[in-house]
Amino acid sequence: MPLWKTKRSYYPTVTSLLAAWTLLMVLTLATMVSGRVTQHGGLGLALFLALLLVTWGKANVILRAYLNLRTVPAAADALAIIIALILAVVATLYALAV
Repeated sequence: MPLWKTKRSYYPTVTSLLAAWTLLMVLTLATMVSGRVTQHGGLGLALFLALLLVTWGKANVILRAYLNLRTVPAAADALAIIIALILAVVATLYALAV
């Protein structure tokens, strides 16, 4: 049977879960860099926005890989948009406070 006609499994494979875990580890390192965890003081708006972007990426990986919402793309997209809106509100409040 050709690969393009195989039915996609409902359950994630071990390979896809390991890839998601690896991506989460890379994004965690990006969180540490953009959050300047080894330095004292404020972040500034650009680093704060980078931190929010990494947070949004991590949320999407968790939603699609670990909560298995890749099988329901409309729900995953809707939740990603809701998370993006919440992060936009947080970014706006941060920008107003700085």
